[in-house]
Amino acid sequence: MDPLTHTLVGASLAATRLGDKTRLATAALVIGANLPDVDVFFYFKGGDFALGFRRGWTHGILALVVLPTVLGTILWLWGRWRNQGGSGPPVRPGWLMGLCYLGCLTHPSLDWLNTYGMRWWMPFRDTWYYGDSVFIMDPWLWLILGVGLLVGRRPSRAAGTSVVTMAALVVWLVGSRAPDYLPVVGSVFATLLLAFFWKPRVGWLVAHRAATGGLILGALYIGALISLHSITVARTHAELERQGLTTYQELMAGPTPANPLAWDIVVGTEGVYRWGRLDWRQGGHLLMSAAELPAARSSAKWDDILTSGQSPGFLRWVRFPWIEEEAAAAERRIFLMDARYTRDRQAGFGATRILLPID
Repeated sequence: MDPLTHTLVGASLAATRLGDKTRLATAALVIGANLPDVDVFFYFKGGDFALGFRRGWTHGILALVVLPTVLGTILWLWGRWRNQGGSGPPVRPGWLMGLCYLGCLTHPSLDWLNTYGMRWWMPFRDTWYYGDSVFIMDPWLWLILGVGLLVGRRPSRAAGTSVVTMAALVVWLVGSRAPDYLPVVGSVFATLLLAFFWKPRVGWLVAHRAATGGLILGALYIGALISLHSITVARTHAELERQGLTTYQELMAGPTPANPLAWDIVVGTEGVYRWGRLDWRQGGHLLMSAAELPAARSSAKWDDILTSGQSPGFLRWVRFPWIEEEAAAAERRIFLMDARYTRDRQAGFGATRILLPID
């Protein structure tokens, strides 16, 4: 998931009674909820290297033991140093370490939910797992968690600045990459700003109860999407059989931006990939594209691609590779794309180029 979702989960946990258990509880939960994404710094070594490394070592089972321990130790030492001779609340090492583990565990659990996937068993097994249930940037999840976090809290200039800054960054990101979704994203953040300034008149709606309610509703929303994904896969199987597509080997039903009822379908059959859309607002009918994408693994060039030593990160990461070739005077240009994210070599995320000799 995106950093905003991870941060909202960590901050919401800290806003419950868990935040009162020890000094530095908020730091443990918010930093822990984002810590596995430390692997983003590997983009400085190059995009392909990072693609093969991301959501692996720092997200797998070994990291879920090491990272919380390191974070908890650093925070404990920091707390002791800062509180020498002070009168602040104590640092409770057991609670602090437990909250670090809780924060870190939320991260891969959320990352597993989307089509990008993650590798739970790294570094012992390099296998990708995909939840295919929640879009990587879900504005409705922002809304649920954000309202729960902000309602009942005392407005402050620092918190208001943080909300406005985060809203501006997300709106800019969405506007530069997917402007069609700006109305939805803008409405969500406008609602969050209202929640920030709203002062509930009911005495029971205090900050920790609102945050707890937001986490419960967020979990129910995610559970509903996981269930809807299973129903969508079953419906897709039935629709493919009705349309005469019965000999497929691969199938993905993935979430779409800002629309929990519409699902992106990718089907691998007879050496090609086809794609479509299943929208429950239209009765759950599956509309498949007539176009086909040549599957790379069925191509005679696949062995040459694997032995070329080029783009190893992409080849470790790609899920539905399809292929296009351009012949040049002295080489063959092989373009590989992932049908999860692009069906056009000129647009979308998830593509690389392999250069092979003519002979």
